Amino acid sequence: MNTNVDIGHWSAAILPWAQGRRWWPVDPHQTAAIAGEVLLEDSADSRLTIALLKISASDLIVQVPLLVAARGSEPQEGERGSRMIGVVDGVALFDGTAEREFWRAWAKSAAVIPARDETERQARERLGRAAGVVRPMGVEQSNTSVLLLGDDQPLVAKVFRVLHCGEHPEVQLPSALGDWKGIPRLNAYSYLEHETLDGSACAIVVADAVRGAQDGFAALQAMARRGDDPALVSTHIGTLIADMHNRLERAFGSSAGPSNENLKQRLIQSLSSAAEIDDVLSEQDVLAIASTIHALTDAAGDAPEAAQPKAIRVHGDLHLGQLLLGSDNSWNVVDFEGEPLRPIAERSKPDFPARDIAGMLRSFDYAAQSSGAFNADWLQTARNTFMDGYRRARAISGAEARMITAYELEKALYELQYEAKFRPSWISIPLSGIRRLARR
Repeated sequence: MNTNVDIGHWSAAILPWAQGRRWWPVDPHQTAAIAGEVLLEDSADSRLTIALLKISASDLIVQVPLLVAARGSEPQEGERGSRMIGVVDGVALFDGTAEREFWRAWAKSAAVIPARDETERQARERLGRAAGVVRPMGVEQSNTSVLLLGDDQPLVAKVFRVLHCGEHPEVQLPSALGDWKGIPRLNAYSYLEHETLDGSACAIVVADAVRGAQDGFAALQAMARRGDDPALVSTHIGTLIADMHNRLERAFGSSAGPSNENLKQRLIQSLSSAAEIDDVLSEQDVLAIASTIHALTDAAGDAPEAAQPKAIRVHGDLHLGQLLLGSDNSWNVVDFEGEPLRPIAERSKPDFPARDIAGMLRSFDYAAQSSGAFNADWLQTARNTFMDGYRRARAISGAEARMITAYELEKALYELQYEAKFRPSWISIPLSGIRRLARR
């Protein structure tokens, strides 16, 4: 196919399609344009490339992997899960993430991480074989995930739709964790460079797929619905998270982290925003929460410097939905990228382990209260045994315990605002958590 045809020639098909996807990061009415492409492979009848779309108002760059094929040479309907974007001047455009040709071309230049006793050449050949069978995973959020099933070990590829320059946490943290059994092994990744970017941006990562994977939130929610004793599972999850924190601290060290005053001001601002929601927090609630904020942060500020918690690299967006339960009953931590629209530098800042712990505790609340068979004793057992499991592998000081409560309160106040706006029928879940923390 003629590489002299500018990628912008197909913008009338590409832009409306991309702006209608769930992963499109802004209002679809905002102006966007094709800013360029990163070509992977070009032949007489097809072009495998990555279109870079620039959103004018925000300067965000979005990637759209493409298979561009001359009519008559394109994938046939029903041959596999092909997703056509459109046809322009006799040329068919397909979403490259669903096409094996795209993944085979990508595998040739990706950075590969050989498994133990495997050469780089063998790792690349294995990646190419896996790319021979492609299955889109269906539900898309901020990214697109695809299964590569052409080899004995299935792989899952994550395509970051919004590109950010810098060393990406989804490469950096799993690389640092290495052969730890608590994560799916990282197999390969790629960074893009283009004049529209301010540097090098991670585009795709590929890791082992967890066989028979079940979402961790769904697994605990089902246990709560059945009334199964959560002690063994939640204890194991607590130890898993503590082990992850220990390994991350060894790999990246520790530092002072955000100040106690910063935490206090964040909590006060969160309370102020939550208090503006009509008919949710009573005056008594607001006073109790304010008192709790001051009690937690004032006590933390009075602790001697040696007793102050240390910040480390953490997951940053941890909850039960970021865990996968395999068919062999193994638990894996996934999705280290953090919040997709935040700059990489912000996502990579050290934070307190309390952030991850609080996220897990709030997630147990949601699993229990959304199960349809809420049992307060079940929830308390799950929370307590999670913390017991964590303490088996990593100590928690009194100052850290107060910080966990503070971070949990901050997250619950955010949840209250979210549910009031998007899911009013769920507002009782964060509200009950806030009141429990205030009583404590």
